[in-house]
Amino acid sequence: MATPWGRIKASYLAGDKTYQELAKQYHVAEKTIRNRASKEGWRKDKDKVRTETGQKLLARAVRVREDQLQMLVRANEAMANALLQLTEKIAENPMILLGPNADGRPADSISKALRATIDSQRDLYRLPNMDQELDKKKESQRKREAKAKYELEKAKWEAEQAEKAKQTETLSQTVWKIELPEGAAPVDE
Repeated sequence: MATPWGRIKASYLAGDKTYQELAKQYHVAEKTIRNRASKEGWRKDKDKVRTETGQKLLARAVRVREDQLQMLVRANEAMANALLQLTEKIAENPMILLGPNADGRPADSISKALRATIDSQRDLYRLPNMDQELDKKKESQRKREAKAKYELEKAKWEAEQAEKAKQTETLSQTVWKIELPEGAAPVDE
């Protein structure tokens, strides 16, 4: 029976199986799978799949955000049109604001609708700012990580320099003693 390399590679690219698990599942030596993966560049393919998947997820998130924005814009336009029509009716008959019981409920409803419209407009304009804040936070996090990496590298370098200085000091303090064979006389220069 031939080894199902297509299925093995597909399982690997899906990212849910290790070489060891694949070897066990398909009854193939792990080393054989590793060699084949290396030879055919499965890791690059897996990275490509991950990148494409990430891009698809990002595109989907952008589409969802666009849909939300469009829905909010449509709702605001509908509310604005309704308020314009109501304003025209109030201009014709101001008593509408008091309502049939003269308790002012229509005016209160109009006030709440205006407040909701203004709030949703503010939210609409805040959305790009929220994205900018998120970008700033990501940039700040990147800078903190870069600084931590720099500090770590600096500490490693300083430790290496201290070790070299210690070795140099040890060598400079070492006294070399040369023993001559019996009967040999030291040579003066």
